[in-house]
Amino acid sequence: MMVLIAMAAAGCAATGLILIVRGVIGTTTPLASVLAELHRPRNLTVDTTRHARLLRTLEGRPSSGREADLAVCDRDNARWIRDRCTWALLGATPGVALTLLAATSTFTTVRPPTVVAVVVGGGIAGWLWARVDLAGDAARARRAFRHALAAYLQLVTILMSGGAGVETAMFDAVSIGRGPAFAHLRAALTAAQNRREPPWRQLGELGHRLGIRELDELQAAMTLAGGGAQVRDSLVAKATAITTRDLADLESAAQARSETLVLPVALMFAGFLVLLGYPALAALSGP
Repeated sequence: MMVLIAMAAAGCAATGLILIVRGVIGTTTPLASVLAELHRPRNLTVDTTRHARLLRTLEGRPSSGREADLAVCDRDNARWIRDRCTWALLGATPGVALTLLAATSTFTTVRPPTVVAVVVGGGIAGWLWARVDLAGDAARARRAFRHALAAYLQLVTILMSGGAGVETAMFDAVSIGRGPAFAHLRAALTAAQNRREPPWRQLGELGHRLGIRELDELQAAMTLAGGGAQVRDSLVAKATAITTRDLADLESAAQARSETLVLPVALMFAGFLVLLGYPALAALSGP
């Protein structure tokens, strides 16, 4: 054993000395060779095509729902592919652990087809779970966006009550807020100003892109409102409706969570009854 350690240490020392000598001496590439390499024709079309095909395969079939979920979570396709691969690796981890245990003869009864099935099944499950995880993150992001939208509309109505115009109140209110939701609203309003379009149109397009129906409803309501006091009344009504809907969703979620606690409490009570009744049953069944 000591001989092997000494041989490994000698090999590492020799490799280090060779690298040090090569670093000190160095090798300079001629300038003509560097220029020739720069001007060498390359076939990038095939590589680009293959790369794009691989990315499309990893992304999966395109869907408007997935694109909306990625947009509302501020993620791109590269992040989506990375998340899918990560979840697939996490799903295949139990199979890999089982393979290592089988290789170390811990479980001698594990057969190779079982190991392969566990690895493949776990990888596929993780690959599919990435979409569920993205949908959950998107639902939370849309809930936060609705909260921010209600606050934004209330700020707009307050500024309009103070005498500001509709567009002035909208730009002043959006400049106050912080966070991803206000960043999306600010970008939409800036695009509307640059294109000289009504702000409601860009907000509707933003709602369609992020999958937030409240923005689509806001566009329809503002288009029908016209201007003046009707716009302010419509904004107040929309903010109140969003707030009421969020409160209803929170109450229903809290009620559902409280109902899920009934089963654990019932199981604990049943276990307590078994614990109390076991001595009596044991005494009756004994001699």
